[in-house]
Amino acid sequence: MPSPASSAPPSRTTGSRAPLLGIGSFLVAPVMFALAYAVGQASPEVGRWLLGNAGISLGVLGASIVGVIVGLGSRVRGERWPWLGTAGAVFSSLPLGLFLLGMIFKL
Repeated sequence: MPSPASSAPPSRTTGSRAPLLGIGSFLVAPVMFALAYAVGQASPEVGRWLLGNAGISLGVLGASIVGVIVGLGSRVRGERWPWLGTAGAVFSSLPLGLFLLGMIFKL
């Protein structure tokens, strides 16, 4: 008769997965800006809107939100280095901070 310990499902240890989302959280802002650049090159009318105040504000806010979601996902997944997702979320939020400072100081 098998022992009760052997019938229990194997437990997943914290920090056993590769930090894919943690690394991905660093790439959110550059990828979003590259996509905006590509769309601006494809359509000059959309490019003018993207370079306007509304387009930039939506872009940096979107990068910040997606960076935080991906960073949170790395914590939920139990990735190997949980600080990597948090640092990536902060890095993805830097354009939003720079945009807000520019608005405050009218740069």
